[in-house]
Amino acid sequence: MHFILTRPFLIAFKIASWNVAGLRAVLKNHPDALPNLVKVHNLDILMLQETKLQESHVDDPKLQIKGHLLEEEGYDAHYSCSTGKKGYSGTAVFVKRRGAKGAKKQQKLDTFFGAKRGATSTDSDSTDLPIDVANLIPREVAFAMSKDEHDKEGRIITLDFPLFTLTNTYVPNSGQKLERLEYRTEQWDKDFLAYHQKMDLPVILGGDLNVAHTNLDVWNDGAKHLATQAGVTQQERDSFQAQLDAGFVDAFRKLHPNAKGHYSYWSQRAGNREPNKGLRLDYFICSPLFFDDSKESKVVVRDSYTLPGVIGSDHCPVVLELEIRK
Repeated sequence: MHFILTRPFLIAFKIASWNVAGLRAVLKNHPDALPNLVKVHNLDILMLQETKLQESHVDDPKLQIKGHLLEEEGYDAHYSCSTGKKGYSGTAVFVKRRGAKGAKKQQKLDTFFGAKRGATSTDSDSTDLPIDVANLIPREVAFAMSKDEHDKEGRIITLDFPLFTLTNTYVPNSGQKLERLEYRTEQWDKDFLAYHQKMDLPVILGGDLNVAHTNLDVWNDGAKHLATQAGVTQQERDSFQAQLDAGFVDAFRKLHPNAKGHYSYWSQRAGNREPNKGLRLDYFICSPLFFDDSKESKVVVRDSYTLPGVIGSDHCPVVLELEIRK
């Protein structure tokens, strides 16, 4: 599903989110995965979850992460690491580097949608469009909600852009025995919502939100064991719905209300990826203003989808496409 675009004064801005289930493992076993992802899909922002990095890993010259990862591709990197537990959680964001002034070289609209049909984006597909490049540069980057019980796990990175606020998040898993279910639904979810309700600008929340919200987001909906499976319990679904009811929109489900089989996670242990027995755990949640197509809207959501062909983790990337206007 796509909106019909008739205005010549817009650009395509693409954000991808991927739970990599250990960044060092991805770099070792699939060294081209991240460079290919940002180049093939012409990403403006790449958000990662579950990096499992410590600050010592980020700074280790042998691992070639800080100052190396996606540096050649032209991205600025931001990392948030768990300080409460080693080799756990962690997030990262890569933002396409811009000049302070001038025009952004971006895809034409026909090649923008053509790229989603399988075409690779290259500079030859681009044209200069006059926009305020300052709108594409984060003014501030934050790494905490100012809640000690949450912030020690490196689960969020918030980027404040001039037209919107973007948060990369890795929501706590409730645990195999649901030992963190109450913490996740009664503390994290509520504090996370309150944190974003204070924002002055429209908000985009992206990442592994660790919930399969509806029956369309689960391959085996109705199975008896799901009532006690992390990510599918009624408590988690209700808590997620409460966040939507408070003023946020599930971008994928808004644009594709009846889509089935678009999962972002598959159990590797059970070999569930090939038969597509998965869950949709990765989302972009947006303020309703992003779906206002009036002339006053400066940023509009145009599509959201998964990239199941990208290998390297038990999750696949999810993408949000925005239209940014002059």
